Amino acid sequence: MPLYAWGANSHGQLGLGTTSEAELEPKEVQLGDSGLEADNIVQMTGGAGHSLVLDSAGHVYCCGWNSKGQLGLSDDTCKFEQIEILSGFKIVQISCGWDFSTALTGCGKLFVWGNNAYLQLGLSKSITCTGIPSRLHVSQKLATGFVGVSCGMRHMSMITKDGGVLVAGTGSKGQLGVGDNYNDEGYMSISKVPDLLDVKSIASGQNHTVALKGDGTVLTWGENKFGQLGVDPVTQNVFAPTEVFSNEGLEKVVAGWTHSCGLTKTGEVYNWGRNNYGQLGSQRAVAQKPEKLTGLPEINQLSCGSEHNLGVTKEGKLYAWGWNEHGSCGTGDSKDVAKPRQVLTNRKIKLAFACTGQSFAVVE
Repeated sequence: MPLYAWGANSHGQLGLGTTSEAELEPKEVQLGDSGLEADNIVQMTGGAGHSLVLDSAGHVYCCGWNSKGQLGLSDDTCKFEQIEILSGFKIVQISCGWDFSTALTGCGKLFVWGNNAYLQLGLSKSITCTGIPSRLHVSQKLATGFVGVSCGMRHMSMITKDGGVLVAGTGSKGQLGVGDNYNDEGYMSISKVPDLLDVKSIASGQNHTVALKGDGTVLTWGENKFGQLGVDPVTQNVFAPTEVFSNEGLEKVVAGWTHSCGLTKTGEVYNWGRNNYGQLGSQRAVAQKPEKLTGLPEINQLSCGSEHNLGVTKEGKLYAWGWNEHGSCGTGDSKDVAKPRQVLTNRKIKLAFACTGQSFAVVE
């Protein structure tokens, strides 16, 4: 069962052993003696120039750019390598920001590393960056542990065990959801989003955040320049959670840089926000209105890169749409994809992951 990679590779983030501006077609990743086996992969995520992989044993592997220590290694690498510091923990979820990384354990511990210039790791101001995955400690009043994490460009959102949300990083465009009296120069490195409960899924975009509650209510906050919050872009920034959509069937939310998506239990995709590269997969009269994406088969798995999307159907077909300048959609050229198009057409796909500008698929 091979792993394929395509898209942006300027820092070796595809794990192919080389660097290149664009890989327009899927290429097989040679995992060699890395210890990583493609059929054990459960999640992949990536930032501006780095990628992380999580396997079923709870081990984390990385490759790409290490300018701020975001790999958790001592240097850059163009091949996947295990992050040894995390090897003693059972990791169950990973997430990357622009140049920082996070890993969540099964018992609710959160490890953070990389750039902290905007306090996006939730660590002390005195730490501008770190290459050592460090456990995030918060007071018992704020959280007794975490069950979810999602990183944006310069902020991080965490779901606590009791269904609340903690946030860290810059809040200049409202992406922390803690009110319009927030000041980036404040001393708090971690804040609690007020009056937000029963959150089961969270997604951080470039400068916005999307939360899904257990009853199917979707709340958004942050930058709204392109309608990515699901409200009229005449409102540029929203500093507190605002209800924009409700569907009891929603299972999870995901977000690109400037668009947002929801996936239902029955495989329907709803999306809204910026659409200049085809991010929404269809023409929209009102791009900020959450609408169902029609003409797409039932989707089992959905992920967003910065401006592109990948969806895997129940039958193992892979569809891509959106921004394609670096070949992120895997169509063999660099033309943007306005409607979902099947790629890797002759292969059955187990899992696929859209990262910032890079894409991966585990192929059966």
